Amino acid sequence: MRRLVVSIPTRNRPDRLLQTVRQNLAHISLPDTKIFIAVDFDDQPTIDVLDVFSSDPRVIGSVRPREDTIAEKWNRALKVPASIYLGIGDDDPIATPGYDAKILEAADRFPDGIGAVYGHLANASFTGMPALTRGLCDKLGHIFPEYFPYWFCDHWTDSIARIIGRISFADVRTDQSNVGKTQEMREPGWWATWFDAAYLLRRQIAHHIIKSEEFQEPRWRKEILLNHHPIIEYRDKWVNGHVRMNSRQLEGWSGLKTQDERYKRIKNRAIAMIPELLKGMDPQEARYYRNLLITPPTVISNLDKAYA
Repeated sequence: MRRLVVSIPTRNRPDRLLQTVRQNLAHISLPDTKIFIAVDFDDQPTIDVLDVFSSDPRVIGSVRPREDTIAEKWNRALKVPASIYLGIGDDDPIATPGYDAKILEAADRFPDGIGAVYGHLANASFTGMPALTRGLCDKLGHIFPEYFPYWFCDHWTDSIARIIGRISFADVRTDQSNVGKTQEMREPGWWATWFDAAYLLRRQIAHHIIKSEEFQEPRWRKEILLNHHPIIEYRDKWVNGHVRMNSRQLEGWSGLKTQDERYKRIKNRAIAMIPELLKGMDPQEARYYRNLLITPPTVISNLDKAYA
């Protein structure tokens, strides 16, 4: 099925959601495009917004108990058959008319249906609208991984898309003029370091995709893709180095405490994964990450040059 599904997780921002959905609907050009809105069962004002669109077959509302991670809410949309899934926020509407056709055209460039489509950048590092084909979602098992409490999940998918060399550009922009605060932001320095420590896991996932029979590339191209990961991994650590340098400021901006049951569950799962992340690492590097992540200092500073 050649269809775009736009996945929007939301919580306690009904006015922004209403504006975003209306604008996204106004810019649709294809009859099969769907907008999937993931709502928590205890968020009545947002449930009321779903009622506004109840007669519009292009809008699918999903009301469920609140998951621990935002990625789980984005991933709810996978139950709707589609050829590509666009994960965006409830506060950055799409500003380009006919965006659905443009995204599908960009996805058609993949000979095997495995890849990601990006629009224009929202900042110096990331697109405002990452879209993953069904083929890539099937390989990964998700749209975004369910490891993180907030925005590291799309960085993770971005890293894998870069390693496999499968990013197709669509001339689509999002409106970043009214973006709100990141919800659930806690300990960004710790999560940035956990992300960096997981580089071997991301590499393994990406290489498994490249080596698969379904991934249609000539042998020379696969050899290139299996060997250029240091470039992407360096960039990942550079991006996260900036997060660590600004972690105190970000925590003050967020103002959230770590004694939240949902957050503690997410972090405990991440801590339990650390031995797996460090497996196969140089012993000195593994010891470095273990010391930072299991018995971290009050503030995680930027990594030493050896690991940056």
